[in-house]
Amino acid sequence: QRQLIRFPFSIRPPSWEENDAFDELGERHSHCDASECLFPGGREEAEEEGPWELLLCSSCAAEGTHRYCSGLRDSTSSWECDSCAGLGTGKRQSALVPLGLAVGAQDGLVRA
Repeated sequence: QRQLIRFPFSIRPPSWEENDAFDELGERHSHCDASECLFPGGREEAEEEGPWELLLCSSCAAEGTHRYCSGLRDSTSSWECDSCAGLGTGKRQSALVPLGLAVGAQDGLVRA
């Protein structure tokens, strides 16, 4: 036996659609997040290419940097923010060694 489903004549969109709550989801990150931005035009400005091109994190796209502000070459086409690269992931080289540990030539990690 078939059942009829009735909808009210005045269906309104959800309230979260009315107040533009998700408008920023369509926006691209557009500023330099380097601890010290060196671009004379400021964090909010960038150029299409070269040292002042804004690269977005290749993993999250939620952070960006001018090539020059992070010491990247013009030939660098991708960059990863500190949050995504993280220590110990192998994605970034780091000079930091945990306290009390040193790298032994033959034994791997040994106590310092």
